[in-house]
Amino acid sequence: MNAFNPTQALASRVRRHLLGAAAGTALAAALPFPAAAQATTKRIRFAHTAPLMHGWHLWAEQFKKGIEARTGGKIQVQIFPNAQMGNERDTGQAVRSGALEMGAIGVGLSNWVPELAITDAPFLWKSRAQAYGAFGGAFGAELARRCMDKGFVLTGWTDLGFRCITNNKRAVTSAKDLQDLKMRVPVSKAYIAMMQAMGASTVAVDLSELYLALRQGVADGQDTPPSVVKSNKYYEVQKFVTKTDHVLTTGYTIANPKFFASLNPDEKAAFLAAATEADNYLRDYTQKDELEAYAFLKAQGMQVTLDPDAESFRKACAPVIAKLPELFPPDLVKMAQATPV
Repeated sequence: MNAFNPTQALASRVRRHLLGAAAGTALAAALPFPAAAQATTKRIRFAHTAPLMHGWHLWAEQFKKGIEARTGGKIQVQIFPNAQMGNERDTGQAVRSGALEMGAIGVGLSNWVPELAITDAPFLWKSRAQAYGAFGGAFGAELARRCMDKGFVLTGWTDLGFRCITNNKRAVTSAKDLQDLKMRVPVSKAYIAMMQAMGASTVAVDLSELYLALRQGVADGQDTPPSVVKSNKYYEVQKFVTKTDHVLTTGYTIANPKFFASLNPDEKAAFLAAATEADNYLRDYTQKDELEAYAFLKAQGMQVTLDPDAESFRKACAPVIAKLPELFPPDLVKMAQATPV
């Protein structure tokens, strides 16, 4: 009996989805192109786990528009949102194996490239400009190299928003105000250490269960970008929100190396230009969305603190980076923080 091969199984799963009868339009798009078109048309299947208004889908739509225009339709992009191709790990594995050409993934990419956890380091950046400069410079190039070593072409840095802190107990204007609050964290050593460094206790809750946990008091508060507080209606179960900007939530778009290598020089140029354009589009969108989200949350009755004592949070969290070198490699931290603000 042949041994089970997880890569083949995943590829089979993707093929079954593409050829399944669940979505007629998807079926028509997924079936092979007519013979005359096959010689001139290349297809990119792009998968992500998020809903249609999420930054990943907006990035994918902009990328699709850009590359199809630049190649005169010779490269076509099909987008599969809402975890149609499985969870983030499934997406990463499918891109790595070549069952998919592209995908978007968050910190789950650190399952293959542990160093990517560095973007969750608290207060790694002093500004968005510094982060963007680092991603576009030596820091980003080094992470891209490490991704390539593990089987991924890193094609984009998706800005999903600076995180804020919400809670039900008190206004948070400095780090000391987090003392004794029960803060929800994702299942992440970095986030647990960060919240505990500021004096909070932590409770791990999946994002899908967070609204109920906040409503029932399992957690007093949580941290996500303000757009998530808005879209997930946490304002219904939280009273206070503080613009701490402690982590810039960063996602990644990735491509299969063999697919990317198969593109001719003009196609690669069009691909990279479209990816950069999509990055810039999403960055502009996210910054505008953040401002609108805080205004929306205030209108819903939340007490909004936009100018807390940022230095108190930085000081409290500084030891976290030093204590977790396995998550935050010192050489990468130094490279990131040396980028001009």
